[in-house]
Amino acid sequence: MKRTVYLICLVTMLFVASAYAQQTEDTPIKVKPGDSIVDGSFLKPYKNSWKVIYQFPGKEPFLVGTWTDELSEVDVKGRHLLKRTQMADYAKYNIVSTYVNIFDPKTMLPVSQDFKRSDTAEWAHREFAGSSVQFEKADSKDPAKTQTGQLHLSEEIFDYNGGMYGVLLAAFPLKEGLKAIFPTLSEDTDELDWITFTVGKQEMVEAGPGKQVPAWPIDTEGNYANKSHSIFWITKEAPYVIKLVTTIPTGKWVTVTMTMM
Repeated sequence: MKRTVYLICLVTMLFVASAYAQQTEDTPIKVKPGDSIVDGSFLKPYKNSWKVIYQFPGKEPFLVGTWTDELSEVDVKGRHLLKRTQMADYAKYNIVSTYVNIFDPKTMLPVSQDFKRSDTAEWAHREFAGSSVQFEKADSKDPAKTQTGQLHLSEEIFDYNGGMYGVLLAAFPLKEGLKAIFPTLSEDTDELDWITFTVGKQEMVEAGPGKQVPAWPIDTEGNYANKSHSIFWITKEAPYVIKLVTTIPTGKWVTVTMTMM
């Protein structure tokens, strides 16, 4: 058993070393679902919460609401999986959004995803199988009606934009200088998107009142229209996602800062 664990670790180390060898300053490593460089088998259940701060150019920052996050174990058809449940309560705007992601922690491959938003009655359910995505969602023109269908993508994907976000990033090697790109669904459309990220130098970051922890800043960017730019501060210990700063180019630029409560 120990020999098997050793061999698995050795193979992972060799893969990462090979990936670094292929990486250049301007060319990120292309990572696909199933690659051994991604491994979330260390993930453990947790509960976390952030306060959400908005800041518009030339304006003072202000509290918008809170965001809660919980990771729990779940069994689906005999499979041991993890479920991430997040609720964004933007009290200032009377908007509540909920994300539920079920995934395989070892590979970080998505199994299902649910989303709903209170103010628009928008909702969606997706089930993932290889490069196919079965979906059911509210009609964009009439939320009282339901759309169903199946997407056939050219790549198998991670569910980064569907709610996995920083927890998915935590499953990559957190090594300063690592630059990689991986496939996901676009945040705004049911089309293939690619997320590029770069791991920065580990630094101390606020992790709630009077507490700091060492975390890696991970700079991310997607390729979809009106793309946002985000920096996650990530650790390899629960609750993994410590802080997030996102700049969204929708209307006027707004910077969203999420810090632990």
